[in-house]
Amino acid sequence: MPKWDLTEKQIYKLLKHPCQKEKSVIEEITSAYLEFVEDLFDYLNKEHDNKILIRQLNMSYIDFGTIKALEETSPTENNKLKIIYLDKLFSLINMEEELIYRQMEYPKFFINIESDWKSPFYLNNEVIKIVDIMELVCVIFYIRDGIVRIDNKDIFLSDVARIFEKMFNINFRDIYKKEIAVIKRKPTKITEFLDSLKVAIIKKSRDNGYNHL
Repeated sequence: MPKWDLTEKQIYKLLKHPCQKEKSVIEEITSAYLEFVEDLFDYLNKEHDNKILIRQLNMSYIDFGTIKALEETSPTENNKLKIIYLDKLFSLINMEEELIYRQMEYPKFFINIESDWKSPFYLNNEVIKIVDIMELVCVIFYIRDGIVRIDNKDIFLSDVARIFEKMFNINFRDIYKKEIAVIKRKPTKITEFLDSLKVAIIKKSRDNGYNHL
């Protein structure tokens, strides 16, 4: 059974702790929120007992609600950001709980036909690093309207990343930290892997007799 302990989540610790004005704290809350969203989705996907899921979501809602109630008793400039993120968390929890109820009401529409599919491919870490694959994920995601969902819903970086994880049997763990690692890479380091793809294609083209000028 997957474990869910809200008190261990960074977003809970930051929101519960008195908020400071420093920009670094704001950045920490933003990062912690994104990390929480990923952790929550991962937990919801792994736990199959809807009763347990609903109880955990309800408890999380109550715990975050307690923090908000305390913040609203003495509103200051410092806690406005915390209240904004608490409202975002409430919305997220409510929507995920509603999704569970819909799944219980209409189970046939939530059957994952490919749930048992397992890719036969694995990444050779001596040739291609995980961060290299994350570069591909970012490139595909950043190209505006390059990919769309069949239901026209919004696409998130995590959606593209999960596909690559399943394809190559890898785990990015914290997807957004991996994205930051890609963004912080020196331009020459970023293009190094992408250029290797270009070289491989050109070599294959020449091996097959196509000498493009």
